[in-house]
Amino acid sequence: MKVAVLYEPRHIEFEDRDRPSISSPNEVLVEIKNVGICHSDVHYYVHGRIGDFVVKAPLVLGHECSGVVVEKGEAVKHLEVGDRVVIEPAAPCRSCFYCKIGRYNLCENLKFMGTPPTDGAFSEYVVWPADFVYKMPDDMSFEEGALMEPFSVALYSVRRSGLLPGSRVAILGAGTIGLMTLLAARECGAAEIFITDIVDRKLKLAEELGAKAAINAQKEDPVKTITYLTDGRGPDVVFDAVGIESTFNQALKMVRMGGKVVVIGLGFKDLITSPIIDIPGKELDVLGILRYANVYPEAIRIASSKKPPLTKLITHRLDFSKLIEGMELVAKGKEDVVKVMIRIK
Repeated sequence: MKVAVLYEPRHIEFEDRDRPSISSPNEVLVEIKNVGICHSDVHYYVHGRIGDFVVKAPLVLGHECSGVVVEKGEAVKHLEVGDRVVIEPAAPCRSCFYCKIGRYNLCENLKFMGTPPTDGAFSEYVVWPADFVYKMPDDMSFEEGALMEPFSVALYSVRRSGLLPGSRVAILGAGTIGLMTLLAARECGAAEIFITDIVDRKLKLAEELGAKAAINAQKEDPVKTITYLTDGRGPDVVFDAVGIESTFNQALKMVRMGGKVVVIGLGFKDLITSPIIDIPGKELDVLGILRYANVYPEAIRIASSKKPPLTKLITHRLDFSKLIEGMELVAKGKEDVVKVMIRIK
């Protein structure tokens, strides 16, 4: 089988490996069809690390994936060979403190696709624990299936925020996660959604997806504008989908008294200073998001039943052989790039 292996920053090689086989009665072998390029993949591709996670050995990236079951263990009852599936790319230990309280995204022994040392989905076949593999509805495409991963990040963020129907929401950043958060917030009952970015094409797409106002943060002050648009009070919840100093500061300044700031993004820049006084001064709740837990099935149901236009976020579709081109498109931050989708087979 063909795999794409990262050896060092900006050095990916395509290699032939033996097709893996299941080694546990609770595993499935999946033929991968589509994989989306995530910014975390690009972090590893460009820098060779994300925080404490460092690429020290050859690594297969990729975790936003869908495919077809081609082999299953004898204990697997909910899937059959030939089923079209979505893979949740987390494999928790199921026995540590965090797993036992239902927060397996914080698992002390978590294996996550495409995160050192666990190989990911830029590969023609993947073996994965069957309880984190979900059958796709008949009307869901492989592209939509691969988008369940970023949509789950967004849905988990909205659920963790405690967003109530009728809420006013601001989203800082109109990349994949920001736009997915817009769709998730809309499906969960947000009445007004404001979004910021510095790329007009992304802001236009946000308006098409339901944003009440899309603000270019290079052309106007997003704090003043959104405060004005919310009757001088500020949004109930602000989602920072960028995760750099300027957006975090804007979130703290913008959110209403007693509101919530949810930090989803992990930007390339470090947070150096922030108006911490606003947190107690405005009695804010500041929440961090680490991927997701317990939302994949709900994300699949929402995508199937309510049909949010997820595939509108796909701006580039490339064959597996063009993976490096796709990585560079995202790394260079070109204005017309939102989601790059890779067709594996």
